[in-house]
Amino acid sequence: MPESPVAPIPHTLKLTAPDLLALGLIDEIVPEPPGGAHADPDAAAVALGAALERNLAELDGLPAETLKARRSEKYLRMGRFEET
Repeated sequence: MPESPVAPIPHTLKLTAPDLLALGLIDEIVPEPPGGAHADPDAAAVALGAALERNLAELDGLPAETLKARRSEKYLRMGRFEET
């Protein structure tokens, strides 16, 4: 079967999970169960729940001002780019 002409687009635009992680746009890549989330939604939900708990635990207890500053910094970084 020939490769779809749109298949390389996510890689070209740096929209893959590893790219988004490296760019700081996402905090973690949650692995899917074998066959994908649709094949085992319960396992996918467990993995997602564990990731949420892990990431929220890191934020628990931080002052509101710190949380707001981090969020602001993160969103401001999203608009920056570097030419290569």
